[in-house]
Amino acid sequence: MKRKWVVNSIATIFLLGGFFLIYFVWPKEEKLPVLDKVEPFSLQSIDGQEYHSDNDKVKLLTFFYTKCPDICPLTMVDFQKLQAELQNKDLFGKHVELVAITLDPENDTPEIMKSYSQSFQADYDGWKFLRGSEDKTQAIADLYHMKYKKLEGDFIAHNTTMFLIDQDQQIRGLFDMANQNEAVNVEEIVATMEVLVEDE
Repeated sequence: MKRKWVVNSIATIFLLGGFFLIYFVWPKEEKLPVLDKVEPFSLQSIDGQEYHSDNDKVKLLTFFYTKCPDICPLTMVDFQKLQAELQNKDLFGKHVELVAITLDPENDTPEIMKSYSQSFQADYDGWKFLRGSEDKTQAIADLYHMKYKKLEGDFIAHNTTMFLIDQDQQIRGLFDMANQNEAVNVEEIVATMEVLVEDE
């Protein structure tokens, strides 16, 4: 009986020791893994300034075009909610940004984009609407493996992924644009942005 108790005690010690090693020594999985690293870019902002992505801010980046009939405007409505939440937390413009790059610079002139952005009450301090040449737009889309194709009638078929980027130009999260059945997950995005700001 005593021998059995000793064996059980030794087994318990090894078991607890194993848990200790796993908990304290085994590498922890990152809450926000680095999915990719992208090169910084610069584009013209509709407020007339040259925008540089390597500005040490956390950003949520989406691609859009103003003639988009559904996904893009629905997403912009949710960006408006994101803007309000980030302003309430005193993060907007200071530590985080919302970035929208047009896929249709031929039709999306600065004037058209400005009118479009104003319909969503965009605050340019932290919500950047950007455009560049066709070639530059394609090059930036390629950085993010963003696929799009112009169709007849000025329609553009495009991926609906949005990219959460940290201060070091690393992609730390992927989110879906809005659709008729599901809105952008504003709460999750804000919480994730807060984590990245705190980890700076």
